[in-house]
Amino acid sequence: MINLLALLFALLLAGNGLYFLLHQQRSFLLFHPEENPKLQRILKISGICLLILAGLTVGAILLNNTPLLVIALVGGCLGCLIPELLLIPFMNR
Repeated sequence: MINLLALLFALLLAGNGLYFLLHQQRSFLLFHPEENPKLQRILKISGICLLILAGLTVGAILLNNTPLLVIALVGGCLGCLIPELLLIPFMNR
């Protein structure tokens, strides 16, 4: 059961990562990265990191390695939190 939920988490991470990478040149939510190179850089790095974390999570599932899965899940949570914190200064611009 935990592997199924971890796989769902990996899919969500990959979806977020792809969304960030695909929206570097067009607006999304309240943000306009096409006008701000720093915001583009944040989206690019965050998207790549989220895709790497998704791959790490899938790898941990395939290897059936519980400690690696815990690291991947905690890393995935931090990988979603950090971009949100980095986007705060760009709100209301």
